[in-house]
Amino acid sequence: MKISPQQLCGHRGVAAHAPENTLTSISLVREMGLSWVEVDVQLTQDGIPVVFHDHNLLRCTNGVGALKDIPLVDLQQLDAGGHFSPTFGHETVPTLAAVLDQAHRDALHINLEIKTYPDSDIPALCRAIFTCLSASPISVDNVLISSFSLEALAVVRDEMPELARAILWDVIPGNWHEFRDLATFSIHCNYRYLTREKAKAVKASGLALKCYTPNEPTEVEALWAWGVDMMITDDPGKYLANQ
Repeated sequence: MKISPQQLCGHRGVAAHAPENTLTSISLVREMGLSWVEVDVQLTQDGIPVVFHDHNLLRCTNGVGALKDIPLVDLQQLDAGGHFSPTFGHETVPTLAAVLDQAHRDALHINLEIKTYPDSDIPALCRAIFTCLSASPISVDNVLISSFSLEALAVVRDEMPELARAILWDVIPGNWHEFRDLATFSIHCNYRYLTREKAKAVKASGLALKCYTPNEPTEVEALWAWGVDMMITDDPGKYLANQ
């Protein structure tokens, strides 16, 4: 099957080729011809939304401790690229504002995953994202909000309903339709656990269906025929090779 760049979304930028959730990684999305990028958003100690996935700093920076316990000025002194390769040692954890500016310049659609943990202040995180979006040049039509947190999606629904919303599930539950009011655009799920029946049901509801994070195209060949609209992948180049 021929795959177009419009059927792919760069996961945390293009995480197979540059350190995840950095400006360099995000810049590769447009270079590869894609129009969608997915990133994760959390708050610093001083309430600034930044693009970072883990609760702890250790894996993706040379810092330690929880991201929520460090203010932005200290966070941005950390190396957020050297763990991937010394070539990227200049990378820092970007603010959401900087990422939105870059997405706007590159004419990208951006999927903002509201990344929550048990100690997250979910309403504060959502409202900080709203403030950032309101100050950004990016059009809300180019923004999709997703989350595993139904609470976060409910805040978005109630306080900034013009934003498109997607529910994230590892396994789409049998009663997924009961949460239909929280999803206006799509359902996102782990490709390993998607069934043909669930795929057909989601598509019949009028929602788009996206799968994360298949990095080997051969693993998901059958899923396209089930109606999957997009793969959220670290390595979109594998899908586009020899097209």
